[in-house]
Amino acid sequence: MSLIPALSRLALRPLARPTARAASRALCADGYDEVPIKGTKTHENLKSAFSAKSMAVLRFEYYAQKADVEGYTNASAAFRAAAESAKQQAFGHFEFLEEVGDPATDAEVGSVTTNLQGAVASEMDESERMYPSWANMAQSEQIDDVSEWFTNLSNTSMRNANALQAVLDDINKEYGFDKE
Repeated sequence: MSLIPALSRLALRPLARPTARAASRALCADGYDEVPIKGTKTHENLKSAFSAKSMAVLRFEYYAQKADVEGYTNASAAFRAAAESAKQQAFGHFEFLEEVGDPATDAEVGSVTTNLQGAVASEMDESERMYPSWANMAQSEQIDDVSEWFTNLSNTSMRNANALQAVLDDINKEYGFDKE
């Protein structure tokens, strides 16, 4: 039995982005009040939804790779289509959250340089605090392979931070200011 009909039932079309919020902002300029998201239960729900869909993307991509290895090309295609749908949903959640900050770090979402600064800070935190702490915990529990994994990821996060910082430095050198 072919899974192609099943694939067509997945949400493969790009989702309509939450442009209603942008339209609401335009109305606010005309005197209408927009209800702020920050600090509401809806804010927390959007953050949870973003997290869940972000994880779904990676889970489905992982499952697709496993299906490829096992020779199930239809299953792989279905997983990849589901991953793309989840990614579009996560983007929609992020667009609502953008006005209140990065859902993972609460850092401002803005210009490329602002986003690079936030990404550098996040990678540095992973490298200097998060992964070393987790590596130490795994080591204390005598789960050496996971401890080594976290240590390697700490080093990878530092390399990522350095690469992102180099791009930020190049942009600042080229433009001499924060380009919006």
